[in-house]
Amino acid sequence: MTESEGPTINAEERRQGATSGAVSPKKVVYLWGAGATQAEIDYLGGRSVNLLMRDTDQLEGVATRILKRLPMKWQASFLVDQGMDIEKLISLLAASNVAEHSELADAIRRLYFEDICESLIASKVLRNPQLAIGLLTMHGNDQFRQREILSGIITTNHDGLLQVAAQKVHTEVNIGIPFRSDDLTPSSASTAPVLHLHGSFTWRFGLPVNVSLLSETSVYAVDTVWIPPTILKESRTYPFNKLAGLAYELLSSRCDVLRVVGSALTQNDWNVLSMIFNAQRHREITKGTPFRIELIMPHGVGVAIAKECSYLENLTPIGFLTEGDELAAYKEVDSGAPLTSEMNNPLAFWMKQKIQFHKNRGDLGDLPLEGTLAQIAGENP
Repeated sequence: MTESEGPTINAEERRQGATSGAVSPKKVVYLWGAGATQAEIDYLGGRSVNLLMRDTDQLEGVATRILKRLPMKWQASFLVDQGMDIEKLISLLAASNVAEHSELADAIRRLYFEDICESLIASKVLRNPQLAIGLLTMHGNDQFRQREILSGIITTNHDGLLQVAAQKVHTEVNIGIPFRSDDLTPSSASTAPVLHLHGSFTWRFGLPVNVSLLSETSVYAVDTVWIPPTILKESRTYPFNKLAGLAYELLSSRCDVLRVVGSALTQNDWNVLSMIFNAQRHREITKGTPFRIELIMPHGVGVAIAKECSYLENLTPIGFLTEGDELAAYKEVDSGAPLTSEMNNPLAFWMKQKIQFHKNRGDLGDLPLEGTLAQIAGENP
């Protein structure tokens, strides 16, 4: 069993900052949402699973699957087309002061845990998050670090896939707080942090926190360190207060570009929206300009977010990004052009375009791409 003394952010930045180059590398932070996990599943191409809350045209969402497992009287009350907003429902039930409703809220939380775990197991993604592995590999490239510094990744997901990717790429994991684990090697602050704002299915309370990897044998436990689905995701207690503080530090002090991957930034993400808003204002005051926000998600969703979140600045949907020759094709969809099969997975398509773009510029070195990067870039059959 190994134990971390709680590395803070971020020795990687100091190491990367020592690289030379005519132009200072831009500091990048990622916000990793449920759509990123969906992209991982779709990229692997195994069993079709919808990890998003809402139904799609082809598949039921998490909310519908959960509600169908409730007793019939509750199904009649809450099951609706396209899926109930589970986070709102849990919040209302928990606040009702009715014992039966509180018990139902607890049951829905448990079913949420079980549904996500079962879906991840069925999709075969638990040990093989290829896109996250590729992302960390790209940012670990010595030549690429002269272009971009990975300051850290903030995630609202509970699945722990980023921990798996960090262990595979860096052979160690920095989650921003001390932890003990039989599955992961705590980082000595040499890697960019992966900050789980809402905890994880595989964290258990302890001094320090006990961390494992999600597996076929994982079960719901009352001592899980997580903030379950709800409207108000409060971070008043440890470790959530520290993780929120570290995330704000990343955004306000170490971010030139925030890449939002698969997060819809709805009102259910109010804590995240507030953090981004305040961090942009802080950076504008201290450095003159707010950081740029790149939206790695379906182009139409990104355009809608840019309109609905007008209080955030420098929002850029995927079709307007320039580091990839074919990303502009997303804008053609507004004119009725169909998406290609590759473009249906925005994260995978963006990564392919970005890897190719930087490879052609020489930002990834002179040698041919190998392994996961070559696979994502389409250079391996």
